[in-house]
Amino acid sequence: MTVFTSVLGYAGLGFLTRCYALGLQKRNIFDALGGHAMMITAFGGLGYYMHGLEGRQLAYIAAKKEQIQQNRERVAARQQGGGEEEEE
Repeated sequence: MTVFTSVLGYAGLGFLTRCYALGLQKRNIFDALGGHAMMITAFGGLGYYMHGLEGRQLAYIAAKKEQIQQNRERVAARQQGGGEEEEE
């Protein structure tokens, strides 16, 4: 997912949330457009943050996977070459 679609999707969710809240209050949906703008901005910022968070998590998972693979290779080499020693 690109940054644009993340921000746009969350901004749309913010707009729908604002419209739903005004509908529950039985107020005119287009009465106060400033509230819509604030919700769109807040949810768009949340979408931008979530996109960055997803990228950081994927990088962390890849680094951990590589570290685990190296540890397994080291333990396998130690067991083949050194006998029955195990590291704790």
